[in-house]
Amino acid sequence: MKYELLKETAPILRVPCVEFDFTNPPCDPIELANDLNETMVANDGLGLSANQVGLDYRVFVIRANDNKPTALFNPKIVAASEKLIPLKEGCLSFPLLYLNIKRPEWVRIRYVNQHGETETNRFMGITCRVVLHEYDHMEGKVFTQVASKFESERALRKRTILRRRAKGQKDD
Repeated sequence: MKYELLKETAPILRVPCVEFDFTNPPCDPIELANDLNETMVANDGLGLSANQVGLDYRVFVIRANDNKPTALFNPKIVAASEKLIPLKEGCLSFPLLYLNIKRPEWVRIRYVNQHGETETNRFMGITCRVVLHEYDHMEGKVFTQVASKFESERALRKRTILRRRAKGQKDD
């Protein structure tokens, strides 16, 4: 089942998600992981958090370096690089908005997979960035809150121009 993406103004995007309960699951975790992955792929995303489709669970899916879908339930950051790398990011919940954000070079995450097994993995490069972006979603933070105020305001102005151009309107 493919979910509908919420608009950037949806309140659930700014509230921390609740733990997914594997002892009394609210839904089948394997189906949930598959449905989130299907939605992510259909929207050309690299990651998708459950709250982006209106589900209040601490789970997100990513496309790992090998393009293999991975579901991370109840993730916890175990360690992260002190070295920060700046790079442009986009978000499925914020179409046409791209922000320059500094994130750690690598992160180690402990999580439960869709089969209820605990794993710990280290993610690097773009996959690290995607993991941290989706982790922020579960914490109730959107990427406009992670970027500097100046960067967010500049990107929002640029997006307004892009939208006008898409509609065939002139820039001011």
